[in-house]
Amino acid sequence: MRSFNMSQKGRKKSPIFSIFGARNHDGSNPDRHESLRLCESVRAFFKIALPYWKTRASIPGWIQFIGILVFTAATIVLAKMFNDWYKEFWDNVQSYNMDGFYGGLCLFLFLATLHVCNVVYKSYVISALSIRWRKWLTSYYTHRYLNESTYYRLQLTEQKTDNPDQRIAEDLNSFVTLTIGIIVRLITSSAMLVTFAIILWGLSERVENVSVAGYTFSLPDGYLFYLALIYAVCGTLITFIIGKPLALLHFRQQRFEADYRYSLIRLRENSEAVALYKGESEEKERLTGYFGDVVKNYIYLINRTKALEFFTFGCDQLAVIFPILVASPLYFAKMITIGSLMQINSAFGQVYNSLSVIMSLFPELATWKAVIDRLALFEKSMDRALQLPKPQVVYEGNDLELDKLSITKPDGTPLIDDLSLVLRAGDRLLIKGPSGVGKSTLLRAVAGIWPYSKGKVRLPEGKKVLFLSQKPYMPMGTLAQTICYPSPVSDDDGYLEKLLSGVGLEYLVPNLNTEDQWSMVLSLGEQQRIAFLRAVINRPDVIFMDEVTSAMDEPNEFKLYEMLKNELKESIIISVGHRSTLEKQHNRILDFSDDSKRKNQINC
Repeated sequence: MRSFNMSQKGRKKSPIFSIFGARNHDGSNPDRHESLRLCESVRAFFKIALPYWKTRASIPGWIQFIGILVFTAATIVLAKMFNDWYKEFWDNVQSYNMDGFYGGLCLFLFLATLHVCNVVYKSYVISALSIRWRKWLTSYYTHRYLNESTYYRLQLTEQKTDNPDQRIAEDLNSFVTLTIGIIVRLITSSAMLVTFAIILWGLSERVENVSVAGYTFSLPDGYLFYLALIYAVCGTLITFIIGKPLALLHFRQQRFEADYRYSLIRLRENSEAVALYKGESEEKERLTGYFGDVVKNYIYLINRTKALEFFTFGCDQLAVIFPILVASPLYFAKMITIGSLMQINSAFGQVYNSLSVIMSLFPELATWKAVIDRLALFEKSMDRALQLPKPQVVYEGNDLELDKLSITKPDGTPLIDDLSLVLRAGDRLLIKGPSGVGKSTLLRAVAGIWPYSKGKVRLPEGKKVLFLSQKPYMPMGTLAQTICYPSPVSDDDGYLEKLLSGVGLEYLVPNLNTEDQWSMVLSLGEQQRIAFLRAVINRPDVIFMDEVTSAMDEPNEFKLYEMLKNELKESIIISVGHRSTLEKQHNRILDFSDDSKRKNQINC
């Protein structure tokens, strides 16, 4: 979880000016977690892309991909037909052939219609494949993110992945869209290159002793192809030099945008606390700082993009007239017709566009690499989270048992040593002690989500377990869904009305079927009362409760615990709390007030 408690003045500035590998004052590389080497990005691409295409679910995707190849082939054929049309049409114009002129217009309309249909249907199939692939990837990554509490364990590792929600919601979409678009462009360009290189070679046969403006020169076979090749290669190399920083800039732009968006979400989620603290000026300063990172990096991004576009667009414009300048001496020497000149111009343009595809795609390639790098870091973070030790939590027998359970902080600092206890049906255990001794961490270890623990935890086999936290989770949905979570909504509205009235929340009955952000609407005390109702509805056999009455008055606390004892007589209840009044509600107490007790086996 990202922390926003640091003031803007103390917040470490992101090294957005270190575009070319600058280092921090301590000598460390500020970019070490921001962008991968090209070879690493290539390996990461295949790791992300291949899983879908190896599954049975990809069969429709393969059919759609084959369809894209068919439409691409049609694009090549139509481009070849247009190239032939140029020669014939302009030769008819030069010879004043009206019938040929009108026939050429009719042929153009026919070819243009085919071209429009081909482009539209190709775009449609690409979009259909994109959403199919994205749907599978989203499901795959969502499963990995939620499996074995990875979303929680990510917070316990070195956080090289910021905003994992953005990785799933946005980066997967960008990855699919860019991957399909770039691959289709590369396939199309390769096919165009082969087709029109042959045509261009045939149009540039060896020429001897051409005289233009008093100069005589000769041209070798394929001279137009060689010129297109040299022109494209030089342009691509210069484009790479100018555009190299774009991948890192795109990577940072996404991160800064996500940081700014997340800070706004945090402000909305904690709006009441900020208002009570009168922290508007501090929040404004913080938001201004985060948005400042967005603006500064974006200025670098658009300036670098501007320089790249000046060069690439300039090359593209020069490429329009370049083949005509080269072939015009042959035309003025009456060695070729104007139709041949137009055909040369068209073929040269196709060959140049195919050879310079990297140059034209460079901005997209930079964005694509940034997306791959972010997803690769997300992959590594999830793998690292899964490699954390897994507590031994087994489901067997009828009792809850802790067998020599030891718990530490992530840095290895001991919290609890060799704790052993057994709880049977109907037992109610209160865990108390000063803050920081590991009471809540003990519950996390028993739940199986705290990796820094040793020993064995046995939970009753086939029994339902429910954990209630100090700030209950209020899911999006109706009030009835919130109360019954994680079970389906009860069909008996009268039952829910009775429960609400029993805890003093009868005024919420008219809102049972109303959707709202209940975490914002209800006070913490009201949310905690709903958490108790949730326990009654779900009827768990084991209930873990962490400071669940901290926002209640003592009469309400007494009423709710009595309700649990009456409704769930056979359930094991484990509570963490500080109030002395809680001792009356439990028949067993585990007191961590004396530090020596944590260093020996404890039998309650």
